[in-house]
Amino acid sequence: MCIAWRENLSVSMVAIVNNDFHSFSKPTKLELSKFFCLDKIFLRFKDPGRCYIPKRFIVAFLGFFGLVNAFTMRVNLSVAMVAMVNNTEENAKVFNSSGDECPNFMEANDDSTRGQSSSLGEKYDWDARTQGMIMSSFFYAYFVTMLTGGYFAKRFGAKLMFGAGVGATSILTLLTPVAVRWGVIPFIIVRALEGVGEGLTYPAINTMVSQWAPKLERSRISSAVFSGASIGTVLSFSASGMMCKSEALGGWPSAFYVFGAIGSFWYVLWTIFIYETPDEHPTISKEELFLIYESEENQLPHKDLYIPWRKIFTSLPMWAVLFGNFGSYFGLAVLTTELPSYLSGVLHYSVEASGLLTGLPNLFEALGAIMSSYVADKLISSKRLSVTTVRKIFHSMGMVGSGICLLAITVSGCQATLIIVLYSLLLYVNGFKYSGFHVNHVEIYPPLAGILLGMTNSISSLSGIIVPNMTGAFTASGNTRTNWNKVFYVTAGIYFISTILYDIFASAELQPWGLEKKGKKQSSISETKN
Repeated sequence: MCIAWRENLSVSMVAIVNNDFHSFSKPTKLELSKFFCLDKIFLRFKDPGRCYIPKRFIVAFLGFFGLVNAFTMRVNLSVAMVAMVNNTEENAKVFNSSGDECPNFMEANDDSTRGQSSSLGEKYDWDARTQGMIMSSFFYAYFVTMLTGGYFAKRFGAKLMFGAGVGATSILTLLTPVAVRWGVIPFIIVRALEGVGEGLTYPAINTMVSQWAPKLERSRISSAVFSGASIGTVLSFSASGMMCKSEALGGWPSAFYVFGAIGSFWYVLWTIFIYETPDEHPTISKEELFLIYESEENQLPHKDLYIPWRKIFTSLPMWAVLFGNFGSYFGLAVLTTELPSYLSGVLHYSVEASGLLTGLPNLFEALGAIMSSYVADKLISSKRLSVTTVRKIFHSMGMVGSGICLLAITVSGCQATLIIVLYSLLLYVNGFKYSGFHVNHVEIYPPLAGILLGMTNSISSLSGIIVPNMTGAFTASGNTRTNWNKVFYVTAGIYFISTILYDIFASAELQPWGLEKKGKKQSSISETKN
């Protein structure tokens, strides 16, 4: 028989059977094995007459759409900026400086290039320096809340912090057109405040994943949730270009009004349907609760605010995750903030076409993330490879593959179709990172997953300030292929170096400082019981 009843069932298990979630304490693996056979969980408790949607899937679904909203509001300015600036003279400079670079392609796309002037909405005479200040203002305070977001998620709850981050950004996005009319300084302030709000999102949602994802589903749930960043980028780039040219929607202001309104609506859904932890959910099934807490890591206390800072900063696996994150983030900054300028300045695409060509290939990143996560979880569950080995393999495939694609773009000349294909392939393999370093934050020590991601992301987000200035320095003499190739060389080099460092020091095992804290907690529980 699968079910093996025992006389000494723990109080926590009785509480679950009686649906007394207030007195529930997370069961140990031994207690679970005493209660029922874990591998038969869904067969044993399945009720044919009941339609039950796993609550962890709802968390993943709304978490995914939360990041979709966050990234639509984050990158829409990359496209809208082209429509907001009175760039007639600038376009003439670009054509004069790069006319000998891709002459045939320029002539073939002459009509679409001239179409840039058809973007609707008020125009502003902002020079390159002012545009750079506006574009980088998002990251002025972003790294601060990214660094502290994990702590706030533990202190006040990940549900509250993630919802507040996306909700506040939505309101600020709705106010952006008004701030633009007031002047450059108010515009910069609003964008900086948006960065403050979005800095909370990544650490908070990573904390939610660590609390809701069973061990053998971590790669898939993490990849599904964080692929929202790719889908949000697709939607923002694609829709923003069309909205900037839409007379019915009023031009570029609609890129802020539409995404801000959608984000506000999402906040209402998140507030109603999401609960902080599985044991707080009033309608979660007993079998799903058991499944989530089957893993010993998921039984660690998430509300404990003890943070071993010294041991974290001296942990080599933690530094490995930082190296991996920085390399990934640097490449992301180049692809999301600078690529539209490359497509319009070197390949001479229109605003609308640049948005579509920059955004649509991000679907491949989401596809790569989902497919690789499935394979990674299968390899882990089969126990053919260790979890650490699986993480290193997928991270290396993602980052090295991305670097190779960038180098291939530098030798592709003016073959626009080939460049777009290589860019799409780059994003596909880049999605493998979600089964690499990204999920490492959860595995090193689940209760601190949000804080660890906040630390690595806050440092890595500084590349959002570095990249625009680096690109401006390289392209100061003109938007030529030679100048842009320098940007791609540096980015590919960072991909390669960060991957080497990650592969040397990375680990997917629960770290000693996490085990030590777990041991102290268990000892305290034992003493209390005695």
